[in-house]
Amino acid sequence: MTQIFKATISFGDKTIVFEGPREFVEEQVARYTNAKSTSSHQDKDTTDTENSSLPLGGVPERHLVLQKKPGNHPETVAVLAFCLAEQGSTEFTEDDIRRAYLRAVLRPPKVIAQAIRDAKNNFDFIESGSQRGTYRLTPHGDRTVRFDLPHRSG
Repeated sequence: MTQIFKATISFGDKTIVFEGPREFVEEQVARYTNAKSTSSHQDKDTTDTENSSLPLGGVPERHLVLQKKPGNHPETVAVLAFCLAEQGSTEFTEDDIRRAYLRAVLRPPKVIAQAIRDAKNNFDFIESGSQRGTYRLTPHGDRTVRFDLPHRSG
């Protein structure tokens, strides 16, 4: 039987309690304590240098979406696919994109498959993967995310 661990975090008048396996509790505590230190706009100290490239608790999807500012769902799918590719996942499914939307704290589209189809057919950001139901970022999608986003107004 696995042990149940419990941790309590207090932010001002709010209290968060985590219960579960040790890894889960430690992950959530680290996530919320990092989010608190980066959102409070305190002076940077040496402990914050590890996550300086990934603010907001170390979530790369959220950071990249805020940096690239996609204007629609196909662009958002391309940004999230780019993030998945940078993390080592060359091919992804609809569920992977849905989870990436949630990690980025974005409301996913009603039909994820339609957003992926639009990114594939209308913008050529995505192409079919090696198996049915898998997709990957195209070189055009990679270049768009790296160099063309955010759009310059002018």
